[in-house]
Amino acid sequence: MKHIIKYILWGCVALGFTSCNDWLDVAPKTSIPMDKQFASESGFKDALTGIYLKLGTTVLYAGDMSYAYLEEMAGQYDNYPSHNTNMVYHQGFVFDYEKEFLDKREGIYSEMYNIVANINNLLEYLEKKRDIVTTEHLYGTMKGEALALRAFVHFDLLRLYGPIYQQHPDAKAIAYRTVYDRNATSILPAREVLQLIIKDLKEAEELLKKDDPLDFRTDRSSEEYENGNHFLVNREYRMNLYAVKAILARAYCYENSAESRTLAVKYANEVINSGKWSLLAQQNLNKYNSIRYEEQIFGVSVNEMGNLLADNGMDMESTSLNHHFYTDAEHFNQIYEFGGGDAGHVGQSDWRKDGQAFGKDDSAEHYFCRKFNQKGMEYYMGVNTMPLIRLPEMYYIVAECASSAEESVKALNTVRSARGIAIADEITTVGYDAPDNLSKEAPRYTKRINEIMKEVRKEYFGEGQLFFFLKSHAYEWYLGAELKNMSEAQYKMPLPDNEHVFGKTSD
Repeated sequence: MKHIIKYILWGCVALGFTSCNDWLDVAPKTSIPMDKQFASESGFKDALTGIYLKLGTTVLYAGDMSYAYLEEMAGQYDNYPSHNTNMVYHQGFVFDYEKEFLDKREGIYSEMYNIVANINNLLEYLEKKRDIVTTEHLYGTMKGEALALRAFVHFDLLRLYGPIYQQHPDAKAIAYRTVYDRNATSILPAREVLQLIIKDLKEAEELLKKDDPLDFRTDRSSEEYENGNHFLVNREYRMNLYAVKAILARAYCYENSAESRTLAVKYANEVINSGKWSLLAQQNLNKYNSIRYEEQIFGVSVNEMGNLLADNGMDMESTSLNHHFYTDAEHFNQIYEFGGGDAGHVGQSDWRKDGQAFGKDDSAEHYFCRKFNQKGMEYYMGVNTMPLIRLPEMYYIVAECASSAEESVKALNTVRSARGIAIADEITTVGYDAPDNLSKEAPRYTKRINEIMKEVRKEYFGEGQLFFFLKSHAYEWYLGAELKNMSEAQYKMPLPDNEHVFGKTSD
């Protein structure tokens, strides 16, 4: 614990920079000098732990990159907490990147590249002082984690600030920074950024194949935990080998060539067949399973998560409509496909919509996401956890990229069955890869793509994954969207006007 406290004190000065001009300051006078910070294994551990902590802020994956801004853009809510001084009532406003949401556009970018800078600094010192990291497996594990984290962060930057990849893969996207310095790094075409992401992931995969202990979900009260190296257990909170394989599956699915789709299925199946995780079924449910921690391939630990949620529009106890994310009942029923009509009664038995994940106001006309409720979780292993990669996504990637409709349908139905959807409502291969003419939402897409989209929308409510799916397929309209003609103008978040400060001066 003393090392973590030391990191936080150091990080407030050396890592949590307060202005763009300071973002690459190396060892300010008030911080611990770099050579001293990396003078011991514990210093390396503190630096890497600090990077994970920085992922779990409200600007990033404990807020805007999960249940907040990305879900607003994906149309999951009908009301958003107060932004600046005005309540945002219309979902279309969230794409006002120049005024109303300028701080989101610049804040996410700044924080993400700040993390990249610290990853690059850590990687530099891992080579410069390699002789210091002597514990067996630690050097390879730390380097593999750092490379994978660099790829992970750049990939989400690409998905946010880059073009719609399937339409403009050679359009300029973002810089890919691999060095901790002030030198300019040119903005690269999306295709080249993706190649660099895959390169980092492949290198991380080779390192972690040799050194990752693959020790998951270790009970922290157990003798095994007490006697072990705490830095190499509970790998679901670290960039472990299977997290790397999962991100490779994401990246190859995103690339979407014939070869990459085959690789996406390969990597997704390696995760599915690893034996490390299985899908939660209804009989395994309890009040703690709304986040599906047992399915977590990678996530971050968030300090005092309950208080953070309450301060950020996700109060888990309040049913007040003011300053709270909520979804209207009609909209909610459409998301979970129940109540008759075109959807039939698919959602009646789907436990993802139930009380452990959602609450209602007194009128039962508005739903509040309770997926991350921390009440009563003090002794649960998933306490203060924000999942970033979970097992169902691997099935969805197989469903999207499999060459045969049969394999795709099987993958989708496997998740649906685990979530309680009746056999009578299974998806079939009839018209599966033809235009989905029965869809009122997106008839120009195939039934395959629309069914996957609807499953992502249900499964990942509050986790920030739906927007990336909608963008990758360039949906012109989707449930909850205010705009009827979505295009790259909305989907592509512009680079900040002062982005040259972050490593680029010219194209």
